[in-house]
Amino acid sequence: VSTQSTWELQKEDRRQLFPNVGKLCDIHDDLALVDDDDGLREKLRCFPDYLEMLEAERMGDGGESGMSSLETKFMSKAVQLHKDALASQFHYGVFYSWVKLKELEVNNLMWISECIVQNMKHRISEFVDIY
Repeated sequence: VSTQSTWELQKEDRRQLFPNVGKLCDIHDDLALVDDDDGLREKLRCFPDYLEMLEAERMGDGGESGMSSLETKFMSKAVQLHKDALASQFHYGVFYSWVKLKELEVNNLMWISECIVQNMKHRISEFVDIY
């Protein structure tokens, strides 16, 4: 879904950007052939989570926390999945999720520090909430 902004790439090159795992791996070939937003929405009809994020972005709905970009919505969804993984036991995904949440925490600190340095204090609250 994140390749939708790479229209200038050839369709074969777009296909190579997709990972071989995940919910969308069955439709990667179809997604690589999509040329517009309507086609992307049509392909995502079977995946309500992604379609909901895409529709909210199209409508300009910021949601409760004022999120404005599709990337931020994807990161928030990833945070929720990583938090869910921490609730289980006896698998290695706990370690991966912990590292990814710490990585996002560092990214949030970098965002806040860059906002302060650039005197953009009104944008400090636009980080991805973890807890």
